[in-house]
Amino acid sequence: MAGSSSRGAAAALLNASGLGAGYLYLRLWGRAVGSWLVTALLVLAALGLHASGTPWFWITLFALWLAHQVYSGWKHGSAGPPGRRAPWLPLTAGAALLALVIAGAVQYRGGPQDALERGDAAHAAGDCATAVEHYDAATATRNELTFSPALDRAADGRAGCRIVLTAEAAAGEADYPGAINGYGDYLARYDGTPPWPGAEDRLAGLHLDQADSLAADGTVEAAYAAYAAIPAGFPGSAPAAAVPDRLDALYEARTTALTAGDHCPAVDELRPFLELAGEHRDDPLAEDLAGRARDALPDALYACGMDDYRDERYTDARTTLEEFRSLYPDDARSGQVDDTLIAIEIAQIGSGTTGDLPDPTPAGSAPGGTATVEIVNDSPEALEILYTGTETGTGTVDACGGCTTQSDLLSGWSGSACQAGIDRPTTTIRLPAGTYEFVVRTPGDSSVTPFHGTWELSSGTAYSDCYFIETSYY
Repeated sequence: MAGSSSRGAAAALLNASGLGAGYLYLRLWGRAVGSWLVTALLVLAALGLHASGTPWFWITLFALWLAHQVYSGWKHGSAGPPGRRAPWLPLTAGAALLALVIAGAVQYRGGPQDALERGDAAHAAGDCATAVEHYDAATATRNELTFSPALDRAADGRAGCRIVLTAEAAAGEADYPGAINGYGDYLARYDGTPPWPGAEDRLAGLHLDQADSLAADGTVEAAYAAYAAIPAGFPGSAPAAAVPDRLDALYEARTTALTAGDHCPAVDELRPFLELAGEHRDDPLAEDLAGRARDALPDALYACGMDDYRDERYTDARTTLEEFRSLYPDDARSGQVDDTLIAIEIAQIGSGTTGDLPDPTPAGSAPGGTATVEIVNDSPEALEILYTGTETGTGTVDACGGCTTQSDLLSGWSGSACQAGIDRPTTTIRLPAGTYEFVVRTPGDSSVTPFHGTWELSSGTAYSDCYFIETSYY
């Protein structure tokens, strides 16, 4: 009986290895094959159903199956006759086999943990390409039977690293919004404290790269908004410290016409910077750029208007100079601007449909070096006189209350209408001698054709002419 007990203990110990060795010892071939099949099915199921995700279920299942084999080995071994061999041999073999299996299991279970630790170290260093390799090794299907939580932790680390790798791929293709969104997802995944501590700095760097891209190809507003977001979102970071210099570079890059003295394009360059102050109120960075543009605009605006005037682009010149006069009424050049606007008005009228204004009629003498021009109004409409030459200016003559419209348009010399014996309004303009362009028109009635002419005013001469309005029927 003692022999049978020893035989049962040896078979139980051999079966404790999980390899069915006790059945082989008892020469129960069918049971050995059956135990292998069940064990294989359990292993395949564990591998396919992610056993490491529910370890206690599978540990319990395998423990019950192992306990069954141990009990079965003891039962069948104890029921048979004692073996002829010394009982210590199978017991020693069983103990050795069990020790070997336990040692292998310990080493096998440590594999995923080692791979996880290597992956985490690479992840923390920002080397996600290497980290993913280690995470893949940790989560290999063969490791499911370790029932280790390292597999799920490795899968989580791999998912985080893949977000980083996808974001870096987007950055490599200059898809900065995609890269920024990727890093935003990565930080959100770990509530702002990811395994890689440098992720936030990398995100700030991507914002800077995006702003640089917009500075090269986008609008001033878009580039500025991208730059301004960096110190607001990442205070104290190296990219935030670089923003002021980048904004200086943006201004220089977008005001090349200003630097080159190309005035009209310079005005267009400055306008986006002026608008920054309105779009970003109480933002000192925006105010600095807008202030630089404000300082440069008066000179550029004035020079642009004068350039357009000299090049006979009168409509553009008028628009620009009127803006200058509106924005800078106290500027020392405002008088010159007013004169130029009068000259533009005369030039535009002269290039349109006008009557010919005859040379003025000498009527006496004037102080040396000067000429006087007397305009007599014999019409029921007020007259406006515009002139430009050595001096530029305007004058007006009130409407003649007792005068009527005749049968001609702004006759340039005294006619029968002007001989009426009534007191007519007059104005006298005193000018240096020289060549002048004159326009006479009726500002209150646009249907009356203006008259235009070029006059040579001689020194010491007084001129006088009477003007009246006459309706034309042909």
